[in-house]
Amino acid sequence: MRRFYPWILLAAALVLIGWKLWENQQRRRKAAELSQAERASVPVRVAAVQEEWLSPQLEVSGILMAAREMPIISETMGRVVAVYKRRGDYVKERDLIAQVDSELLAAKRVVAEANLRKLLQDSVSLQALIDSQAVASGKMSDLLLGLAAARAEKRVLEKQIENTSIRAPMSGTLTFCALEPGGVIGQGIPVGHITNLDRLLLMVKVSEREVLSVRKGQAVEVRADVRPDQPLEGRVTNVAPRADSAFTYLVEIEVPNPPQAPLLAGMHAKARFLFKEQRQGLVIPRVAITGSLQDAKVYVLIGDTAVQERRVQLGQSLNERIEVRSGLKKGERVVVAGQSYLFEKVRVRVVE
Repeated sequence: MRRFYPWILLAAALVLIGWKLWENQQRRRKAAELSQAERASVPVRVAAVQEEWLSPQLEVSGILMAAREMPIISETMGRVVAVYKRRGDYVKERDLIAQVDSELLAAKRVVAEANLRKLLQDSVSLQALIDSQAVASGKMSDLLLGLAAARAEKRVLEKQIENTSIRAPMSGTLTFCALEPGGVIGQGIPVGHITNLDRLLLMVKVSEREVLSVRKGQAVEVRADVRPDQPLEGRVTNVAPRADSAFTYLVEIEVPNPPQAPLLAGMHAKARFLFKEQRQGLVIPRVAITGSLQDAKVYVLIGDTAVQERRVQLGQSLNERIEVRSGLKKGERVVVAGQSYLFEKVRVRVVE
């Protein structure tokens, strides 16, 4: 049996060598197929970005924000003894929200009032002595200075006691409250936040072509995405004097919040501007857009065989075409067919 061992080992070695050769051949074949796939090109159709005269209106999307918000800042320090309002409660201006311990300040005020009464009595007695020429009149000036200091000390203590009552600085909903009975707060620390939704601000961005036609005080039609059938009349309250990094300008529109069906901060809405004259804008076919209209992207042809994915900001809808407010330049070519097979490094072939 032992004389067969060398032959068995030789056969096993031959099988192992053959399997390795077959594996290397399969690896080279797959690499060749991958190389051939990388050299292959995806057929696409493209269209040029064109500049056209658009209708005298502009529709842009934005986010609604509260027109008035204000933090509640503690003007005192001490232990909270009572809390009267909680997060979510509606408060009116000067409503009492919480009470901080004021016992020590009240005791100091009693001492200050007693000191003030004594000085007043001393001033009456001193004036009588001065009138009888028993005392020189110059001593009255020192007493008057003491009276002024006592009155000032009393006013300071009264103000400090008043600050222990934490009150609402404006009317609105208490959206944040960090006050709890027994808790200790410090001076100058935010302890709450009030949001007033009686009026909202819609923040939108417009391009440099459009911002010259937007004026402060201009009427704007606003429609919330959750209620597109209920238009609201807004008014431009501010136009940014400088562009951001994307070369767009922020426009602030104030909108009354309907009391019968109030909107909330953070909701999306569209603003429609009406202009007196036509304006120029960049237009591409709608089919070039990939993704949603809020996060729109297109593939831009680079050279003749490469593409680049680019984020764009859309404007007015024109049936089969759509306005591009930022992200593209006139004359650039965008892919309008074949986007499903594209990625940044793939080679493309333009077909008619």
